[in-house]
Amino acid sequence: MESASAASGHTVANGITRWTLADLFSTYRYWALFGSIFILEMGMQGLTSVLPWIMRDHGNSYQSIGLFSISNSSGWAIGAFLAFVAAPRRGRPALVFPIIVLMILTIVILVVPNLWSQPIYLCLYGMAQGSVRGVIVLAAAIFLFAGRPDKIDFGCALTLLSSTMLTGIFGATGLSLLTEADPSGIYVILCFLAFLVAALALLLPLRQPSFEDEPRQRHNPLTPRERSPVTVALILLLAPLLVVAISIALYLLQEQAADAGAATIDALLFSIAAFVIAIAGLIYLAWWIYRIHGELAGAEKSQRLLTPLAALLIAILVPLGLPILLMTLGDLLNDRGRKRRGTKLVSIVWLAIWTLLMPPIAIALIQNAANKSYQADQAAA
Repeated sequence: MESASAASGHTVANGITRWTLADLFSTYRYWALFGSIFILEMGMQGLTSVLPWIMRDHGNSYQSIGLFSISNSSGWAIGAFLAFVAAPRRGRPALVFPIIVLMILTIVILVVPNLWSQPIYLCLYGMAQGSVRGVIVLAAAIFLFAGRPDKIDFGCALTLLSSTMLTGIFGATGLSLLTEADPSGIYVILCFLAFLVAALALLLPLRQPSFEDEPRQRHNPLTPRERSPVTVALILLLAPLLVVAISIALYLLQEQAADAGAATIDALLFSIAAFVIAIAGLIYLAWWIYRIHGELAGAEKSQRLLTPLAALLIAILVPLGLPILLMTLGDLLNDRGRKRRGTKLVSIVWLAIWTLLMPPIAIALIQNAANKSYQADQAAA
């Protein structure tokens, strides 16, 4: 049986406190895992993308490149062993030790570049790299599960961590530019070493990576305020539409200027206008995210809500942060609607569709549901 804990606001099952998604997002350890995976994926995918050229310059055959890839995949088995056996007991050492080993091997290759041509060293390096990727991803899932979040919260938290793997393309692009500047690969290896140091710096402060303890209490309420969902949607839709329209006009002006053989001041003015409108739209989105989290907390305290500032930063800076926050708010508002009115306040299906296709409409749906929730609170009072 599950019940709401009056003292903490957490969902409690059989006397065990469950972590909510907002609880997870409000900890350094979650963002340390997020940041380290983000950094490591950028570095490793970037290095892997340019490594064939570096190895070819050192006289390696295509078979050697294949050997490295096989060793890299085999390293996942070592990472899985560390994640499932060592991480639950010794969380921080299980995360840090493979990175340190990879750092040592990377420093050695800087000192002795000819080791790229040695198959045994390629195997060791590939296995070390694979073990780092395997242990941190699998251990992160184990750490999250230790907090006993419900299925949706666990899925959202893990999805956000997994989204960092998509950022590897940026590392590949950056390191490929370094390879063009220095075909020997020294700059690339130095950059990769810097990625490892940065990831290690994020993980070292973690005393307890697992979420087995009690979540921190937090409550930053703001006075609830109803606002027009149509107005919210129009403001958030108008900004990108104006930017697109101005960009088209700017393109046409540049074409005319090119035909005339001279630049115009209008092009500069249009560029500034597009930039200002884009910033204004982003500021309004940040303001709305800040207000809605504080206002819902003001209506009723809940550990499922982030603090306004944390929500703002996640929505603006984190990949997939805004969709996850909107879906979480929709689920929270539906729970409040069922408790007060016996009905849902927003369709989760339509909310998910609009979140993917047109976020301003999804934001308007959340605002409309919040208005209904405030009205129900006033009626109950």
